[in-house]
Amino acid sequence: IKKLPKWKHPFGVANQMHSHGMMANYRTAGLADMALAITEGRPHRCSMELALHAVDVMTGMLRSGASGKFVAMQTTCERPAALGVKDAEGLLAKKKGLLAKKK
Repeated sequence: IKKLPKWKHPFGVANQMHSHGMMANYRTAGLADMALAITEGRPHRCSMELALHAVDVMTGMLRSGASGKFVAMQTTCERPAALGVKDAEGLLAKKKGLLAKKK
């Protein structure tokens, strides 16, 4: 098995202590990005169409497992743009700015 090179992404930086040591935990990054998109008046990455398609895929897997057959999906959606390095850095910078205002 060939190891992949490390990707220098802001969300790959360890920021929380766990029982096995420091680990990266940015679970709310998507929610923060969505809130920021709403305030900026731009489309967010977690659309209703994406959520509906995710549910369609999950229930499709259950139906396929129960029937032992392939199941056609009933929905499609546009794949959202990835939260790239610059977007992630911007999101973290805005968070730091908001935290500084609270002090």
